[in-house]
Amino acid sequence: MGLFPSRNKRLPEWQLSLSPEEQKKRRQQEREARRSLTPRRTSAEGRTNRTAPDRNHGSGSRDASGSGFLRDAAVAFGWAFADATVSCVAPETWTTNVAFRKPSRSGAITFVALAGSLTGGACTYTVAKNSSKRESAGRLLRVPGVSAQTIRRAETEVRKYGAKALVSGLVEPVPYKAYARALGHNGTPMQQFLLWSAITRITPLTVLTTGVGVLSTVSRKAAPRLTRAVGPLALNAGWVAYYAWRLSGGARTAKR
Repeated sequence: MGLFPSRNKRLPEWQLSLSPEEQKKRRQQEREARRSLTPRRTSAEGRTNRTAPDRNHGSGSRDASGSGFLRDAAVAFGWAFADATVSCVAPETWTTNVAFRKPSRSGAITFVALAGSLTGGACTYTVAKNSSKRESAGRLLRVPGVSAQTIRRAETEVRKYGAKALVSGLVEPVPYKAYARALGHNGTPMQQFLLWSAITRITPLTVLTTGVGVLSTVSRKAAPRLTRAVGPLALNAGWVAYYAWRLSGGARTAKR
């Protein structure tokens, strides 16, 4: 008997009933089972870690998309407002570019531009109503592409047809702001002016913006690389050509 009591390890019952070789084999199986559990835990943790960034990335994409639409909408509203007051470039130049990039935004951007156009038209109408014809004509003549003949044509049509004269702007090179000024001096009710303004302004906005959006969708499916490379250049080249005609040939047509 030693100085210290011996510590006998209590073996499991299965080890007591097995031979040494079988005990060794059983311990080997237990070690392999423990090793196989480790990679599973690691892979599960990896999936969890990968899921979190993916969710964050998706949320970031949605935020970026939302901020992109707000920017497009703000530009569309401001552009349309300027066109109805002091500018000579229609908001369709912007809305068609938005529709070409993001066809899904065609409808929403059209109505935002319509709101800006009606707001600007109401301002031009109100300013004209509260000022003399000479003062309002002087402000309008500062806009490129507007001549004295353009102003007289708008006044003549408004005297003949009232607010319905706005429909002529769809086929004649007379800007919307010239009709808004003439209707303000003519004493046309604001509600009537806004109704016919909405009808005549929504037509070109919808046709051009939606048309470019559909064309962009079809062309991206047929030739995606060519569409991305050449599409914006072709679209804006068309707008440049149109306004080159509008500010030169169109102005001469208005004088006849």
